[in-house]
Amino acid sequence: MMPDFDEQAFEKQIKQALAKKEPSPFFEARVLGAVKRQQKERRASARMWWASAMAALLLLTAGLSWQQHQRALKEEAAGREAKARLELALKITSVKLQKISQKVEGI
Repeated sequence: MMPDFDEQAFEKQIKQALAKKEPSPFFEARVLGAVKRQQKERRASARMWWASAMAALLLLTAGLSWQQHQRALKEEAAGREAKARLELALKITSVKLQKISQKVEGI
């Protein structure tokens, strides 16, 4: 069985709970202190975000520079290899032309 519900007692409790009360003596100081702490936390969070963004940008820039440097080294090595092959081809051609020239002069 449920006990009888006392509506008047319930309303009295609600009125007491919602009655206007004077704040504690240091209420304003606590609220202002909490606001200042939140502002400091936001500033620190914003600084951390900017620092992270700058670090990411620095890493991206360094990575791209490294990639470009590696590409330049590969191109330089390929250029040296092409030059060496061209010099070899010219030497072979020169030797063959000399042989042909000697045969032509011998005729």
